[in-house]
Amino acid sequence: MIKRLFIPVVATLTILSSCGHKAVMTSGKIADDQPDGGAYTEKTVPVVTKVAPDSEVTLRFYQDLPDVAYISAADFQSIVLPGSTMVVTHTGVGEYTLANGDAKAVVNVDKDVFVSSDFDAFTNQMGLLQPGMANVYYDGMPFVRYKSITMTPAVSTVTLDFAKYGIDIHADGKVAVYFPFATLADMYSDLFYHHAGFNGEKVVANTSVNEISLARIDPDYNKTLLSKTTRSESMADFAYKELCFAMDHFYGFPGRVALNKSLETKGMDRTLEEDLAAGPVIKKLLRSTDLAEYFVGMQGLNALYYEGHTSMSISSAIGRDPSQYEELSSKIKAIQEERKDVMDAIAQGRLTMAGRSEEVMSVRTLRPQSYGDPMATYVKRGNTAVCVFNSFNTRAEDAWNAFYAGKGPKPTIDDNKGDSMVIFLDALNKAEADPEVENFIVDITSNGGGSADIVMAMTSLIMGKSYLSYDNPLTKQRSIVEYEVDRNFDGIFDEKDKDVHYNLNFGVLTSDISFSCGNLFPSMLKDNGIPVIGEKSGGGSCAIQAMCTADGFCFQISSFRSRLNTLAGENIDGGIVPDIVIPNDEMIEVQVMEDRKMTVKNYKDFFDIEKVGQLVKERVK
Repeated sequence: MIKRLFIPVVATLTILSSCGHKAVMTSGKIADDQPDGGAYTEKTVPVVTKVAPDSEVTLRFYQDLPDVAYISAADFQSIVLPGSTMVVTHTGVGEYTLANGDAKAVVNVDKDVFVSSDFDAFTNQMGLLQPGMANVYYDGMPFVRYKSITMTPAVSTVTLDFAKYGIDIHADGKVAVYFPFATLADMYSDLFYHHAGFNGEKVVANTSVNEISLARIDPDYNKTLLSKTTRSESMADFAYKELCFAMDHFYGFPGRVALNKSLETKGMDRTLEEDLAAGPVIKKLLRSTDLAEYFVGMQGLNALYYEGHTSMSISSAIGRDPSQYEELSSKIKAIQEERKDVMDAIAQGRLTMAGRSEEVMSVRTLRPQSYGDPMATYVKRGNTAVCVFNSFNTRAEDAWNAFYAGKGPKPTIDDNKGDSMVIFLDALNKAEADPEVENFIVDITSNGGGSADIVMAMTSLIMGKSYLSYDNPLTKQRSIVEYEVDRNFDGIFDEKDKDVHYNLNFGVLTSDISFSCGNLFPSMLKDNGIPVIGEKSGGGSCAIQAMCTADGFCFQISSFRSRLNTLAGENIDGGIVPDIVIPNDEMIEVQVMEDRKMTVKNYKDFFDIEKVGQLVKERVK
């Protein structure tokens, strides 16, 4: 891309207010130490992070993109990593080196190219949770902590060619390099939902909470976004280009969506144009200046990307009460009714998850018939005990944090019945204390996923080690991350943790509903010789990453940072094949509601506890 270069003749600055615009007019350029990018205005806006005291930052708005916020890399670094610094060095014609303490990157503002030999370290915010932690998958539970990472290859160079997407990087000719705010935010977003957005009035950054919504950081964030029903042509054009860049680089390409290969090789724009019948219409909606059309366009991207983790829809900004934005909501509904081709494409994209609702109803109807109490988390029949939980949830997170901080008692089943870790520990201890119990089955037949930290802790208790195996499609590196677990849950990481052992025959019971962490858990157990029983699990191989569009709307994607695989390096998105298959081809009619019956898969044999226990015992021997 050829940039127009300007020479500054006279710089005029007019400060209108502390949060107003500062106009800096430039024209022409004769030397490399002069500003790049042409005329711009500056605006100082509030920064809200919830943790650090509210502050301010100065954003730039260049004349050719008057609505698109630019921010210096150093200023962005200071927002998302409070107290840190970035050193910017002008190293050549159009070239700057950015060093932030963890890694370096080289930016060429003439070619609009970013290069780093350690992209993960350069964009690492995980040290906010644990000092020295690499940029890995971790949800922040206090009984798990990062230990080490091995990456293969050890070094990998990432080149981001912004020019290919029509995205300009600018510099002041001295010690500042300016990126579009949304682009830097995309680059830094991680697996703890650290992300940032600019809504036109303020910068809101999640630097502390494992929460995907910026509205949890600032309740007024979405109100500003929805205060108008249109956007400028320049913003609509840039937001589409920036979205293409983000999805082409930071989507994890887990493998299951129909057009995964096309998305990986061609990118989002060409895939819309060439490989999806409704694609050109979706692209037109995405580039619309009308907010309602834009909303439907973003929803339409689920035709390409939906696999259970990714949700491109930005309608969550409206909230659960559409009457607050009745005009916008009505118009969205009218466009959806008019664009049947788009809605059909979305429905087709969701076929990757087809049938799950019926299977959930089958499991949750048939399982209580065998186990008794539908709310039971521990069931025993003869020499076999079963532990049941439907998600790897962290409902007692506050209680666990208080315990590890020495400010509260250890969470128990009596006061934290819904927490997965509490449920699991209670069941393990009951089984270990019962001399009759030999087999311990973890029933995740209705488990839709949750926190990887819970998986790390549970697998550590079962097999004596805790790790994640994954690859990164951006860096082309494979990683093995090891974690430490306080295995005796006494609030201290020490040598006593190695003494914890359960004298039980373990097995895990899976179904097509076992998704995400419900897919990771059996994968890890199978890798370590623990039998998987039932039917192939439901898949899911990526963690979730929170993102924002250039105009500030939030969505979520399967992240490039962690595409989960087996120890042999095989992607697990298609599900885990059981070691012991329990046939369920027969269809059965079940009463799912008082006035409703459904014909579903027959999972009855999955819940024959004594039979499943015997299968595990025989396999272990």
